[in-house]
Amino acid sequence: MHVNGKHVILSLVLFVFGYLVAVSYEQAQNLLKDEEEVSVEEWDRAFYYRQQLIDFEERNNALEQQINDLRVELLQLETSLSEEQQNLMSAVELKRDLQAYVGELAIEGPGVFITLKDQDYVPDSANVNDYIVHDRHVQLVINELLSAGAEAIEINGQRLLHNSHVFCVGPVITVDGTTHPAPFTIEAIGNQDTLRQSLELEQGVIDQLVNERIEVEYGEKHVEMRPQ
Repeated sequence: MHVNGKHVILSLVLFVFGYLVAVSYEQAQNLLKDEEEVSVEEWDRAFYYRQQLIDFEERNNALEQQINDLRVELLQLETSLSEEQQNLMSAVELKRDLQAYVGELAIEGPGVFITLKDQDYVPDSANVNDYIVHDRHVQLVINELLSAGAEAIEINGQRLLHNSHVFCVGPVITVDGTTHPAPFTIEAIGNQDTLRQSLELEQGVIDQLVNERIEVEYGEKHVEMRPQ
């Protein structure tokens, strides 16, 4: 067979074309392989970050739960402290009331006074004991004031305690061993209207004292009492 120039050129063209096809195929394969490697790498990276996000959300939820638990504990603690503070304040107030009741604290407030005096004029033929103040007169006033809600009472500046005793010794009275001459001023702390109205009742304390010839002076005042 005779090979002429056309055949050589055609062969050369086919060779070059085949070479180009082979090179193109190889490059395409490499490109696909690179793309697969890139896709796997990107997927791994995306999975890693997604997992990190899930872990972060779980930790965040756990922290939020801890915060909520701490808030509940704090609220319970505040409630407990508030109750303890209220109990403490109540205990302090009770202690003060008891101290005031037993005369350990100075107290003051609105109140009333009533002064009992011996009768100035005593007829010659009369018994002088019928014209002077006795312990029963003082006790009558004290009982009326206590019934009317008096918070504290004193006689001539001496506080009366829950176990005080008042009795006569001749023309004077003694309060818990302390002697007081007439006149006797009884002061009480409490609601002024209630105390005064109680003293002014018809056939009440003042009427009885006047009928028994005792001079009486009374009124409202701001009372200050020293501790005993």
